[in-house]
Amino acid sequence: MEEDVKKIKEKTSVISNKHFLHIGLHYKLGKEAADHIKTTDDLIREGKFDSVSHKGPSLSATDSLLFNKDYVIFDSRKAHVKKILEALKNEAVHSIGLCGMGGVGKTTLVKDIAKQAKEQSLIGEVVMVTVSQNIDLKRIQTVIAESLGMKLEEESVEARAFKLERRFRGTKKKVMVILDDLWETLHLSDVGIQLPEMPATCKVMITTRNKYVCERMSCREIIELKILSYEESWNLFKSRAGDAVESPTIRKLAQKVARECAGLPLALVVLGTALKDKSSKTWEAVLMRLKRSKEVDLPGVSKQVIQSIKLSFDFLESEAAKSCFLHCCLYPEDEDIPNIELMHMMVGRGLLDDVETLNEAHSRVDLLLDQLKACGLLLQGNYEGFVKMHDVVRDVAIQIGATADHAFYVRAKQGLKEWPRTVENLPPDPMKYPKLEMLILRDNFHLSSIPEMFFLYMGSLMVLDLSYTSIESLPKSLSCLTNLRVLNLIMCRYLEDISNINGLKMLEILILYHCPVSIVPKGVGWTQNLRFVYLYGPMNDYFSKEFPRFHRLEQLFMYKFEGSFRELIISLRYLTHLFINKVVDLDDPLSHELGSPSSWPDRLVKFSLFFVEHEEPFLWPFQMNNNERELQLMGTKPLTVWAKRLLEKTKQLILKEFQETELISISSDIPPLVFSSLEYLAVSNWPKMTKLLDDELSLHEEIPLNQLKRMCIDNCPGLTNLIPSSFCQRSMQKLEHLAIIYCSMVLELFPCDQGAHNITELLPGLTTLYLKSLQSLKNVLQPFQCLPNLTSLNINYCGVRYVVSFEMETVAILANPFPALEILCITNCQEMSEIISIPTSLQAPCFFQGLGELTILSCPRLTHLFSYKQAISMQHLSSLHVQSCDALGAVVISKENEEEASLSTHVADHESYNSPFPNLRDLVLVDLPQLTAFQHPIAPPVEWLHLTDYEIQGCPKLQEPLKEQIRSLRKRMKKKNVGNVKGEEDVLDGAKGEEKEAGDL
Repeated sequence: MEEDVKKIKEKTSVISNKHFLHIGLHYKLGKEAADHIKTTDDLIREGKFDSVSHKGPSLSATDSLLFNKDYVIFDSRKAHVKKILEALKNEAVHSIGLCGMGGVGKTTLVKDIAKQAKEQSLIGEVVMVTVSQNIDLKRIQTVIAESLGMKLEEESVEARAFKLERRFRGTKKKVMVILDDLWETLHLSDVGIQLPEMPATCKVMITTRNKYVCERMSCREIIELKILSYEESWNLFKSRAGDAVESPTIRKLAQKVARECAGLPLALVVLGTALKDKSSKTWEAVLMRLKRSKEVDLPGVSKQVIQSIKLSFDFLESEAAKSCFLHCCLYPEDEDIPNIELMHMMVGRGLLDDVETLNEAHSRVDLLLDQLKACGLLLQGNYEGFVKMHDVVRDVAIQIGATADHAFYVRAKQGLKEWPRTVENLPPDPMKYPKLEMLILRDNFHLSSIPEMFFLYMGSLMVLDLSYTSIESLPKSLSCLTNLRVLNLIMCRYLEDISNINGLKMLEILILYHCPVSIVPKGVGWTQNLRFVYLYGPMNDYFSKEFPRFHRLEQLFMYKFEGSFRELIISLRYLTHLFINKVVDLDDPLSHELGSPSSWPDRLVKFSLFFVEHEEPFLWPFQMNNNERELQLMGTKPLTVWAKRLLEKTKQLILKEFQETELISISSDIPPLVFSSLEYLAVSNWPKMTKLLDDELSLHEEIPLNQLKRMCIDNCPGLTNLIPSSFCQRSMQKLEHLAIIYCSMVLELFPCDQGAHNITELLPGLTTLYLKSLQSLKNVLQPFQCLPNLTSLNINYCGVRYVVSFEMETVAILANPFPALEILCITNCQEMSEIISIPTSLQAPCFFQGLGELTILSCPRLTHLFSYKQAISMQHLSSLHVQSCDALGAVVISKENEEEASLSTHVADHESYNSPFPNLRDLVLVDLPQLTAFQHPIAPPVEWLHLTDYEIQGCPKLQEPLKEQIRSLRKRMKKKNVGNVKGEEDVLDGAKGEEKEAGDL
C-alpha cells in the first residue's frame, strides 16, 4: 500500500499546522501513521517573532475553500463576474483587483468567481490566502505551498520564493492565487510570483478596501464593487428576516431598517437575521439606534455595518452566547476556530452555568455556536467542529471586547515584540495583573524562557496557553496560579521540566502534546481536579503508571497506554471520552472482564481504542470523517462481555487476525446485529475467511450493514467472492467507498444466481471502488451488472482482462456498468488486453461518456485503448495519461468495420471531422515503445481546441508529427485568444519553453 502510506505521510507532515484538539483530525492521522511522523526540524530559534497565534488547517481542499453556503448572485454583480471571467481567459491580464468597503461582499464574490473559473476549466488550482493588515511573507508562502501540495523547509524568504516560482513556472495546471483582504502594497516577487512573466501558469486576484492598493500593484483589471440596489437589498433582507416583514405593522419599519443598512450585504444579513420574529417595538428601537449611531473608527467599514453587528450582539439572549462570540475574536482573521478550544476557555473561566460535566459543556458550546451561526455572526469553518468569523465582524468584536465590561486585548498574528502596554507605566517583573483571567502567548516560537517570578501577581489567571513556544521549563511562579484551570502546552518541543505544575490544585484541563518532558511533578495535588488530559510523548509512560491519581478524569486522550487496562477502567470511574491509540497490556484485556461489564461501556460517549499486539498501524484507504466511536480488536481469543457491549456502540470497527471462516455469521463470536449500526468497517488479516456472510444470513430479512458507508477488506487470502448480488440489492444502500486489497483468490466481487441475465443495479450509494492485488479477478462486473453512481474506479495489480466485457453473445441488452464514472485509473494489470471487449455481432453502445480523467500505467498487453466511435463519444475526457504500456500501438483504432475506417479517411481533411476526445486538456504519452500513431490506421490532424499541457517522450516509433500538430494548434489558439496584444510573441515563446520543460521531464 505504498501510495496509501505516501498520502498519509503527506497528511502527517502538516499535522502540527492543524488545531491541536480537533479529535477527528489528530486521531485519524495518529492511528494511521503515528510512527511515520518525523520529528520536525527545530522550530526557528533565532530571529524575530513572526506571529502570536496558532496555525489553521491547510487550505488545500479547494471544494471546502470555495464553499459558499446560501450564496445569492445579484444582478448588479453578474456584469462583474462576466468581466472577471473574461479577464481570466485573456493571457495579457495577469492580475485583477476587486475593491470595495468592508462588508460589501468581496470575499464571497471572489470565491464564487474562482469556483466558476474552475468549473469552466479556466484554471486548474485555486489558492486563497487572507493577508489582512500585517503582511507576513512566510505565512503567505506557507499557505500557498500547502495548497499546492508542497512543503517549504527553507528558512529565508528568498529561497522559499525561488522554490514557489519554480513550481508556478513548471505547473501543468494554471493556478489562481487569491490574496484576500490586502491592506497595503505587496510585492508579489517577494512571495515567488513573477508577473507579468508567467501569465500562462498563474493569475493573481486581490481583494482590498482601498482602490489605491490595486493601482499600486498594477492590476490590469480593477473592479470596484458597489453597494446593492434597493430592490436587491430588500430581497436579501427579507430572506433573512422572514415573511413577518410583509405584515402591515412591520413592513414600513423593516423597509426603513433595510435602507439604514446602506446596501451592504453583511449588514443586511446580520441585522435581518437578528430581527427575525421580533416585535414591532423591537423594530422601532433598532431603527432609532441606527439613526442615532455615530461614526466609528474602523478603516474601510461603514457605520451601518458596525452598528448592525453591535445590534445583533446586543440581541443575543444569553451572556454565555455573548462570551462565546467574543472569545472567537481571539483567533487571527479568517482562521478556523475549534469548538473544543472555545469550550475549554469557557469552562476554564466559569462562563457556563448549570453544567456539570465536560460533555455537557461541549454540547452547550455547540448549541451556542449554532445560535451564533444562525444569527450571521459566525460562519461554518472548513472542517466539521470548526467555525470562522468574518474579518469585519471580528474587527467589531474586538472593539466590543475592548470595553471595560469585557476587557479583551487582542494582538493575534502580529508578533510579540514587547509586552502589550494597556496602561502608561507597565510595572517591572514580577508583573502585576491581579485581575487577568486569560493569557494566550501561543505561536511565539522564539519565546525560550519565562522569568521565574513572571506569574507571581496573576493570581486570578484561569486560562494559560503557552503552545507553540520554545520554552524549556515552567517558571517557579507558575505554582502561584492557584485558580488556573486550563494549561495548554501543545507543541512545546523543548519543554523538559514541568515540575512546577505541582501547585496548580484547581487545574482541570491539561494538554501536553509533543513535549519531551523528562522532569515531572513529585506531588499529587495538581491531579486531584483534572477532568481532561491530552498526552502525546514521554508523559504517556508517566500516566500509565500514575493514572490512579487522576480519579476525577472525564476525558482522556493519549497515544499509548502500557499497563493494566483493567485497573485503568476501575480507577477512572467518571470517564466519558477515552481515546488511546495503542493499548499494550500483557494480561490481554480482551480475555478478561473489567469490573462490571455493563457499567463502563455504557458510560462512554465517545471512544477510540486500539488493542494491538504489534506496532503496525492499520491504514485506512479512505479518509475518515470522524472517529467518535472507534474500536480495533484482535481476534486471538473469544471476546468478553464488555468487548461485546462496546461493540454495540461502535460506529467504526477494525477487526484484525480473526480465525473465523465467515465475517458475519450466527455462530460467530461477534453478534451479527453489531454490524447493523456500523458506518466504517475494516477487516484485515483473516487467513481462513472464505466469504463475508454465511448463506443463512445472506437470505435473511434482517440485513446487517444497512448503515455502512465505508468498507475495506485487506489481506484475506482465502476469500473467493465478496458480496452476493442479491444481498447488494437489499442492503448496503448507503455504502459510498469500497476497497478490496490483497485478496489473491477473489474470483467475483458480486456473484449472482446462475441464469440471471437481467440488468441489475447494485450499491446505489457507491462512488469509489478501489481494487488492488486481486490476481484471480478477471472482471470487475458481470455483463448485466451496473454500479449506477460510481465516479472513481482504481484497478491496481489485478488479474482483470477488461474493464467492460460482454463475452456472452446471448445477452440481449447490454448494461452500461459505470454510467457516472469520472475517474478511471488502471495500474500494473499484466493481463489487461482491452478496456472494452464486445463481440462484433453485438450492437454495442458507447461507454465512459462522463469520464473526465483516464490513467493507464504498466499494462504490457494493451494494444490500444478505444475504437474511433467510442473515442469521439467521450466528450468530457480532459486528462489522458498513458505510460509504460509495451504493446500499445495506437491510442485509438478504427476496428469496428471497414466502413468506419473509410469514413475517417473521407472526413480527415474537412471541418466536419470529429476528433477523438474533443475536449482533451492534458495529454501524457510516455515510454510507449510500440506506439506508431495516436489514431490508426488513419491519422488526421488533431483538433484539441482546449489542450493546455502535453508531454510526449519515450515513443521512438511514433510516425505522425503529433508534436508539430499540437504546437501548431496551440499557436493558432493563442493568437485567437491574445489577438494583437503587445507582447504576444513573448507569450508564444513562453508556451514553447513550457513544452521544452515538459519534454525534459
